Amino acid sequence: MTRKLFSLILATLVVALPVVSQAKRARTETGEYNTIRADTDPNGPSTKGHLSNGVDFTPRKGERFVSVVLADKSGLPTRAVIQQDYDGDGVADVSTEMCGATDAPVAFRKGIDLIVLTQEGPCEDGTAATSTFGTVTATFTR
Repeated sequence: MTRKLFSLILATLVVALPVVSQAKRARTETGEYNTIRADTDPNGPSTKGHLSNGVDFTPRKGERFVSVVLADKSGLPTRAVIQQDYDGDGVADVSTEMCGATDAPVAFRKGIDLIVLTQEGPCEDGTAATSTFGTVTATFTR
């Protein structure tokens, strides 16, 4: 009886440890974007208010992949691009297109911030999409 109980406990731990290990390796960060100004003057653009069509994320040591989900307040998917600027010249050296969420984790170069920029217009497959204001959730894994 004791031997069976010990075997059952050991088997449970062996199965549970990889799940706990994977959970510790994932890290989630959230940021907000706002592509609409509530204070827009009908006679021309306003200089008041905050306008941001993107969110910057800083990967931590050991993280190699990111999965991104955008949740727009409109309820529609949001077209976006994940970018990295390797040489610091302000121009993206690599870009990954997405609509609503990444299809799979995206590999990135370590030590360089990721920028998720929302874009206007439909998704590549023709799905209606918009960018008003909402959240960008990035899940980093090893």
